[in-house]
Amino acid sequence: MCESKDSLEAALSGLVGNLDCSLLHGADAKILVGFFSRLERLAAAGKALCAHRVAATGAFEKDGHRDAGQWLAAETGDSLGSALSLLEAADAVTRLPELEEAVRSGELSAAQVKEVAGAAIMDPASTRGLLGAARSEDFSELKRRCGQVRAAKTSAEDEAERLRRLHAKRRLRTWTEGDGTFRLDARLGPGAGARLLAAVRDEAGRVFTEARRQGRREPQEAYLADALVELVTRSGEGSPAHPKALAHIRVDLSALRRGSTGPGEVCEIAGVGPVSVATAVELLGDSIAKLLVTSGTDVHTICNLGRAVPAKLYHALTERDRCCVVPGCGATRRLEIDHRVVPFASGGQTDLSNLARLCRPHHMMKTHEGYALEGGPGAWVWVHPDGTRHGPGAKSPPGDAA
Repeated sequence: MCESKDSLEAALSGLVGNLDCSLLHGADAKILVGFFSRLERLAAAGKALCAHRVAATGAFEKDGHRDAGQWLAAETGDSLGSALSLLEAADAVTRLPELEEAVRSGELSAAQVKEVAGAAIMDPASTRGLLGAARSEDFSELKRRCGQVRAAKTSAEDEAERLRRLHAKRRLRTWTEGDGTFRLDARLGPGAGARLLAAVRDEAGRVFTEARRQGRREPQEAYLADALVELVTRSGEGSPAHPKALAHIRVDLSALRRGSTGPGEVCEIAGVGPVSVATAVELLGDSIAKLLVTSGTDVHTICNLGRAVPAKLYHALTERDRCCVVPGCGATRRLEIDHRVVPFASGGQTDLSNLARLCRPHHMMKTHEGYALEGGPGAWVWVHPDGTRHGPGAKSPPGDAA
């Protein structure tokens, strides 16, 4: 094995080292691109399978690494996130014989393997269809189909747990490059990503209009960058109340009624991709949503579900709830409006009696972790998932829910 590896490496190194692309005809260059792409896929397959073995045997510990992901990132020069993603895909591949056969044959790129593995491990019966899509369709379509499989196999309970995991992994990293360029990289959940993207695109429209008025023409990406800066640096508390997103959701009627997607059904958010019905419904409670309800190729209805808070109502609410209403909290910054009695997605009205202002952590707990808010001004009650009640109107001893 070692002799074969060394001779193969020497031959490939010599081939690339002596390659003078300026002497190649275009047709020959195209052939070599295909050849090197196949080698790349085979190499990626071998790397993934061997990395999985290193992780399984714990061999990475001999080099002083805490875990396999850290070792793989150091060994390959990739980011830790890429290394962990590769290990997850490799683990799925070894449990799906049909996918492993395709990977070993060099049919799939590393990106295709990660997408197919992530979906097929949730629904092994979809493996053959996804492999067919990988062979015949472009990567964006494959990614969309894999997203549909994942969304269809995600129950409301699983989705809540997944959203909690994604929320726990949220991050924002910034750095400055050598030329002084400021860079940032963010990891967000699908709901937060949809709200951010919608807000940035909406603001970019205003930036674009102003640029045209001034006679400036720049790429769309530049307007999006300007919009992000404007949104982040703009004063929040004194700004007019706006809905958190303008979400365009396409969902099959049967899936909307059932609460989950089945074979051939669709639930997608424009700009985000396939999501579970639970995620779409949760987003409806935080957005102005244009909901396209379909059945096959027929469109049943297009409705705008608005939850924008009128200015007079917004000012009345901010005057009444000057801080997070959860007893004992007192947070005054970055408060969010919650339909606290009847959720907006369940038909809750946007009126003062059905609204309350919560800080982001408490809003997240109420939305995803089973907490509830009862009572009213001066007698708010925060209810823990175990039933413990805390606040002036509580009938049981205060717990630790707040």
